Amino acid sequence: MQITIDETATEAVRRFFDTWYGSIISVAIIVVLALLGRWIWHRFVRRTAATFTQSAVTRFLAGDKESPRDRDLAIERYRARATAVSGMLSSVGTFVIASVAILFALNAVGINIAPLLASAGIAGIAIGFGAQTIVRDFLSGVFMILENQYGVGDVVTVSGITGTVEDVGLRITTMRDFDGTVWYVTNGSVTELGNRSQGWSVSVVDVPVGHAADLEHAKEVLLQTVTELQHDPSWSQRIMPDDPIVGVESITPTAVTMRIRLHTVHEQQVSVAREIRVRAMKALESAEVPTPTQGALPPEDPAQAGPAT
Repeated sequence: MQITIDETATEAVRRFFDTWYGSIISVAIIVVLALLGRWIWHRFVRRTAATFTQSAVTRFLAGDKESPRDRDLAIERYRARATAVSGMLSSVGTFVIASVAILFALNAVGINIAPLLASAGIAGIAIGFGAQTIVRDFLSGVFMILENQYGVGDVVTVSGITGTVEDVGLRITTMRDFDGTVWYVTNGSVTELGNRSQGWSVSVVDVPVGHAADLEHAKEVLLQTVTELQHDPSWSQRIMPDDPIVGVESITPTAVTMRIRLHTVHEQQVSVAREIRVRAMKALESAEVPTPTQGALPPEDPAQAGPAT
């Protein structure tokens, strides 16, 4: 038996086919186009990010690095930066496409979207006043990513907290300090930031010697010690080829402080400083340079001090 819709069909069935059939087809087409547009946008963003990281522009930006290791680290930072930016653009594109698709779908089913747009504008203003902190955190996160202020794995100091960055989001940055505590820092609250993982670091070591020591001889011993450390195969990859600086930093009643300043690869300054201390003390002892206890000034003789005032 064949069922046909003719003049004898009920008014409800006829209204359905006349009103809703076309609307359902329109909504289905809008959904398909939205999904297709989202796929095209995500694919475009991913391919653009991949092209950026593999292009000659990336290698040109990292080409001023002195060693292949620094160049590879720089390229990896650009790759992480491109990935973060692509994720942000993908999310924003998805939100815009979904919003436009919903509005077109509502219009296709016969709903007047003009009042909705007016209400959305008023609600957006109200939400904007109530969510100023969230908007500030979001914008700060965007600029942190675009400006490449820090990335995952960097050792940074933020608001008095020093730790390793584990995750960089658009609103919150996750850090883990040296005690293992995880810190969640909102991007909008970051006003001052120090990054210890970009470029190079500095090892500063203070070595005390006695007042009776020959300071020029002590300086030569320390300079030779640091130079030998620079040429040590097990340490040369951690130290920059710059000339070290050795000189008198301060003079106190108990000792003369010799300061050693040496450029190192980023995040290696602590281990290099520890090795310098050990080698410096051994070298000074071998060179018979007086220590502070051996070279301290003798106590003043009260008989020669003169009358008290």
